[in-house]
Amino acid sequence: MTEPAKDFWARADRDLLKRWPKDAEGHPEQAVSLGIQWELDSMADITVSMLESCGIPAFKNGTLGKVLGGFAAQGVDICVPASRAEEARALLEQQPETAE
Repeated sequence: MTEPAKDFWARADRDLLKRWPKDAEGHPEQAVSLGIQWELDSMADITVSMLESCGIPAFKNGTLGKVLGGFAAQGVDICVPASRAEEARALLEQQPETAE
C-alpha cells in the first residue's frame, strides 16, 4: 500500500497549520490566491514575510518550476486564508510612507 500524498501543510512552514484559521468544525479554512505572481522566489518570500509580520498567515505556491538563478518558470503565487484575503490585498496595495 502506498502512502497518500501530503497536502501543502506538510510542505509549508511547520507552524503554519497552528496559525491558520479553522472553521466551526476545526478544519483549516480554505486557502485562496491573492492573484499576484512573482517570477522571483525571493520576492514571494518577502511578500509572505510581510503578511506574516502583519498577522496574516500566508504561503507561497508554485516554486516547483524553479530553475537556476532563483526564477520560477511558472511563477510563485501567494495564498492566504479566505477570511483574510481582502485585508492582505489592501496591505499589499498600500503605498510606502516616505520621509519628508
